Amino acid sequence: MKEFAFDPTDTSTLARLRKMPIFDAMDITQLPKVLKLAKLRRYETNEIIIEEGDTDQIVYFLILGSCMVEMEGMEINYISKLGDVFGEMGIIDQKPRSATIRAEKETLCLALDGSFLDRLKGIDKLAAQALFYRIFSEMLAARIRDANNSILKLENQLEDLSVQRPSF
Repeated sequence: MKEFAFDPTDTSTLARLRKMPIFDAMDITQLPKVLKLAKLRRYETNEIIIEEGDTDQIVYFLILGSCMVEMEGMEINYISKLGDVFGEMGIIDQKPRSATIRAEKETLCLALDGSFLDRLKGIDKLAAQALFYRIFSEMLAARIRDANNSILKLENQLEDLSVQRPSF
């Protein structure tokens, strides 16, 4: 992993960040303050970004590339869209990571340590907290919907299998 500070003159990366709902919602004065606290991280193919079981409060925003989500060694999902967020649960509950995230190809992420919220002051802190938690809530709600749909699909498949089972 190569880590470097965000360069405010990098208009290409800034434009990509502005396409993400969480950063697009920030006003012109908030975004530079948050980005000053962030790091850009570049990962090579197959490099681990998050290790299942580790504990930290870093949240990642995908800028370029794609990642595989693995639980207990099993591939369960992909992260591939600009602005996809991962690692947010560590900020919310401070529990060990529930999955491993591995770069599928060269990947660039914006990494924010959750403690950045503690370093902001006054109205900036309140505004950033409200914005991040709203985005996290929307994201987690979407993931719960997806999980419920997957559970229903698996239950239907299981029911189909039990009907097809030969009786002896």
